[in-house]
Amino acid sequence: MDSDHIKRMYSEAKSRTNDADILSESIRAESDSASLLRILGFEILLKAAIFTCNLKPKNTHKYYKLWLALPGYAQKQILQKAKERMPGHTDFSDIEKLLNWYQYIFENARYFYELYEGYSLEEQHEIGEFWQEIGAPIEEADVQYFPNELECLIYGVSTYIENKAF
Repeated sequence: MDSDHIKRMYSEAKSRTNDADILSESIRAESDSASLLRILGFEILLKAAIFTCNLKPKNTHKYYKLWLALPGYAQKQILQKAKERMPGHTDFSDIEKLLNWYQYIFENARYFYELYEGYSLEEQHEIGEFWQEIGAPIEEADVQYFPNELECLIYGVSTYIENKAF
């Protein structure tokens, strides 16, 4: 793959993540749009990283499959940088789980109203109330974002691409 294509992908991904930063700092932000932009930017970065290894990523939103398309040395370098970003505040022990959550969010939670299709607004509210009553355990949340891990993975993949393509 030519380096111009990788640079275009990198630039687009960084634009998405930068826009996410701006949106998340907005007082008026009332949705998870910033998280969705970060996840989209991350997907583009993953695909660009695959290109930097002279491989062609599949046209998919299966983040773990994209991760597995990276050679082991690339995965190792990316995770090393990711772990250095926020030591003690992240958990990369189950990368498959993280990537599957990001895929789930991109495929199923980007239209949040679809998550509760078939439920009345009252039932949706009751589900939220019950979750809070049991202590709002993260592992029981319908959607889990893992924002620190995502930020660190974005950093790790970005650094990998910068070192390979620029």
